Amino acid sequence: MSERKRFHPLAIVIDGFNGLKKISFFILLMFFNGELTSLFGLIALSGLVLLVLIQDLWKYFSQTYQVSSEKIILYRGVFRKRETDIPYERIQTIKQRQWFFFKPFGVIQLLIETAGGDSTQAEASMPAVNIEVWEWIEKYRQGDQPESDDQSPSDLGGEKVSDAADYTVTNSQIVLFALTDLSIIATMIAVIIFISEFIPENWITTATSMAESLLRTGWLAALSILFISLIIVMLLSLLKTFIQYYNFQVNRTNRTLTIESGLFERKIQKIPLEKIQGLKIRQQPIRKLLGISTVELLLAGGQETEGESGIVKKLYILPIISDQQLYETLSDLLPEWNFTRPEIKFVSRKKLWYFWRWKLLFIPIAAGLAFLSYWLTLAAVAVMLLLMLNSWLEEKHQGYHIQTDHRLCIQNIEWFTKVQTFVERQKVQSFTERTTRWLFPKQIGHINLFIKTGDNLETLGLNFIDETDIYKLSRFYRNKN
Repeated sequence: MSERKRFHPLAIVIDGFNGLKKISFFILLMFFNGELTSLFGLIALSGLVLLVLIQDLWKYFSQTYQVSSEKIILYRGVFRKRETDIPYERIQTIKQRQWFFFKPFGVIQLLIETAGGDSTQAEASMPAVNIEVWEWIEKYRQGDQPESDDQSPSDLGGEKVSDAADYTVTNSQIVLFALTDLSIIATMIAVIIFISEFIPENWITTATSMAESLLRTGWLAALSILFISLIIVMLLSLLKTFIQYYNFQVNRTNRTLTIESGLFERKIQKIPLEKIQGLKIRQQPIRKLLGISTVELLLAGGQETEGESGIVKKLYILPIISDQQLYETLSDLLPEWNFTRPEIKFVSRKKLWYFWRWKLLFIPIAAGLAFLSYWLTLAAVAVMLLLMLNSWLEEKHQGYHIQTDHRLCIQNIEWFTKVQTFVERQKVQSFTERTTRWLFPKQIGHINLFIKTGDNLETLGLNFIDETDIYKLSRFYRNKN
């Protein structure tokens, strides 16, 4: 398996798809401006597609790879050659992806992340290789050395993954997860705002006139439109969630967690336990009523970002699970953590004034906006009420529990969602405590703990807590035992 090879020809398809995504903005712009029906628009579109195809073919014929018993070597370039050596001991994570049209050919995509690479971007990408290549890499990583390159990976020893998953998400759970996912609403609002910048004004005028006509027909028509819009949002959420989490499985093998999911693009990610920085148990209001939660892994790398925004995607180990099964399942997957339900000490109750005092500034702002616009005043009042409600929940539910000498659980409210973060002391990068000249006489302050997630530091904070709790948390962090 040490000969130098080209990637599978399906790599051209993947690179072509990625290239078309990059120019999709210009295609949409031409569509909304009506230029695709003109001769100039068709010529411009054909030129863009041709450039993408030429670039993909050049990339395919200028890239090769080699897998040996010591390392993976990636070659690229024709005039300016570049060689990337990746020793197996430097590899932290290998992500495996398989589009539905890859499966008949036994082809997968591999994304390799190393200890020194960017945590939000793969150090090396093998866009299309046979599954056998991944099997060889896994065997070499485990230290199994074949007597000859003719030996099949299946003939080698090493850890074996059981066919039965330790945890599987059923289709009914996927439906429940989608119907209780509130993030799709924010996504749709962002998409509508983005598209509205490029939709011709005559389209907007026509839509506005239709909306006004419907409103004049009565509230029944308006409620019908609202109901239909809600149904569309739920269907979109269901479609997105089903594609992303279809046949979601988690396996534990030795010191590695394997997470697998996806309908059209099957993703497999192997996560060494030492990369796990902590876990977050999230529970939105609707899911709290239904007694279900989601569990997110916090990694020191290996978490993908969303497009150009750089926002780290959430990596779920348990996308949806009942509260009765939660800690038992976590203990099966991560027995080293010895999970138990935390007994949260609430640290900010009876301090609602401190949480609300700055939000009340919206009252004079709303009064000033009343001279400009009724709708601006209404929006300011709505924002104030939402912020005050979220602060009230934070005042009621904020707290912590020092479960062991090495583990801490911090509970916060993140936009109406209860979040419990479990972290080991050795994973905490730093600890800060602060107060103000007005809070100091009352022996009240704030604390922040910082842990490494992705390419950044994530902050875990507790606000307006008593000095005795600050001392306990500080002592936990500085304990060397």
